Amino acid sequence: MIKPNFFIVGAPKCGTTAMNDYLNQHPDIFMAKKELHYFGCDLKTRLKLSEEEYLKYFSGAGQKKVIGEASVWYLYSKTAAEEIKKFSPQAKILIMLRNPVDVIYSLHSQHLYDGNEDIQDFETALSFDEDRKRGIHLPDSVDYFELPPYKDSVLFSNQVMRYLDVFGRQNVHIALYEDFKANPEKTFFGILEFLQLGKRSLINYDIVNPGKKIKWFYLHRVIKKPPLKSRAVARFMIPSRKMRHSLMSFFSNWNISQEKRKDMNEELRSRLKNFFEGDIRLLSSLINRDLSAWLQ
Repeated sequence: MIKPNFFIVGAPKCGTTAMNDYLNQHPDIFMAKKELHYFGCDLKTRLKLSEEEYLKYFSGAGQKKVIGEASVWYLYSKTAAEEIKKFSPQAKILIMLRNPVDVIYSLHSQHLYDGNEDIQDFETALSFDEDRKRGIHLPDSVDYFELPPYKDSVLFSNQVMRYLDVFGRQNVHIALYEDFKANPEKTFFGILEFLQLGKRSLINYDIVNPGKKIKWFYLHRVIKKPPLKSRAVARFMIPSRKMRHSLMSFFSNWNISQEKRKDMNEELRSRLKNFFEGDIRLLSSLINRDLSAWLQ
């Protein structure tokens, strides 16, 4: 039975998709399908894998030295660290962090794209955080029974502390998105050193998860989470499952363009920086990194 010994635990929108892809190119590393979210019994997701189903994703690892997976909500989860430690006691942990204000703005776009958010305006969606914790104004989501609150999901100091406490600092590596963006190779090599693997340059450090813009939001919602009546009509009109999926894929691709999101309203950005300031300063002290740029 092959078990993972390396976990990218988060955070969302911090470069984990790109890093997962880069690490998977190393000859001594096997990375399973991303976002399995097997651990974290407190995460209110719609799909939970059995242990047998989970381990099947590592069956192709062979004799690789590092066998890993990346699930970005493990960091937010209050239980995942202990669950991973029990399952894989010698595991190495990678945490990728970013300015929390930028994370939640980007996360809102990702939730819209994935079908996990039904409020297009970021500030309005953010204002429902407390209501959603009480089960009010929950989006009709594809992946979640309850969406992790935006602000709570990026209060990183306690989240990071959990992993440092459970695994010890020697088994936890922290990388900043801002460093990764500025010098991807240096960040990549730092992680290889942490994993005690030889350095291996990649030909291209390409952008793996670019920004996306939805043209017609209602069409996008119908494609991501079609109403039951629409499904029945589609099956009747187009009996071929392959043809239905091809048409849905065509319209989905047509309805999405790669485009950087407009900058956040400066007044809102200022309020959010003030909200996160205390947690950023705690995190800075905890990981011994100057994070003052996040507050500028």
